Amino acid sequence: MESNVPPPLRILAIGAHPDDIEFGCGGVLLTEAARGRAISLCVCSRGESASNGTPDEREAEARSAAELLGASIEFLEMGGDCRVESSRANAIALAGRIRKLQPAILLVPTRTTNQHPDHVAVGQLSEMAARLARYGGIEELRDRPPHSVSHCLAYAVTPAAEPPRTGPILRIDISAQFDRWVQLMERHQTQLRTRNYIELQTARARLLGLEAGVEYAQALFPTDDFLFATLGDLPPSVRLF
Repeated sequence: MESNVPPPLRILAIGAHPDDIEFGCGGVLLTEAARGRAISLCVCSRGESASNGTPDEREAEARSAAELLGASIEFLEMGGDCRVESSRANAIALAGRIRKLQPAILLVPTRTTNQHPDHVAVGQLSEMAARLARYGGIEELRDRPPHSVSHCLAYAVTPAAEPPRTGPILRIDISAQFDRWVQLMERHQTQLRTRNYIELQTARARLLGLEAGVEYAQALFPTDDFLFATLGDLPPSVRLF
């Protein structure tokens, strides 16, 4: 007997390094996982050039975080940390993963230039890959059917990576998952040896939440416009007029 229950909405988060996703949008992913979303992570290096932590340690930390999140995780070979290039070959490889996982939503790094160059490259690659995944005639991708992503949203790994606020941003209320988000970031102990990244991220989330009337929020930055059937479908505004 076939089930009429649709599969859960799948979210694919893509990061340049083993901790980027957890710090940049981990609270969002925990919030979505609590609603039954299927979460997949794709990491484009193993932190080979990091000042703290070996590649094996970094990968183990990311896998531990994925387990806490209840997510699948995959590491891609794209030249290694500090060597990721926004190339057509890398975009096609990432498009293959998009076809394999068939996510409705992509979460990707912002492309703001004032940040680690790998973040910029992976942000560019992700948007290219989302487009290439739609095209049926690409020879390297013909083993899987084309797939169209519904939304590609960007996250900022650091405050400097946030794009200029020339338009609206999405704020996700992560208050209910705040403690688990801290636990998620704590899985990356090698990255906490020389700087308190957790305090940096929670301070950002506190400010975003206070501005919106909730305890904690994380921001996502749309890469395209949205289509609504009616004005009644609009979400609440942050600002109270």
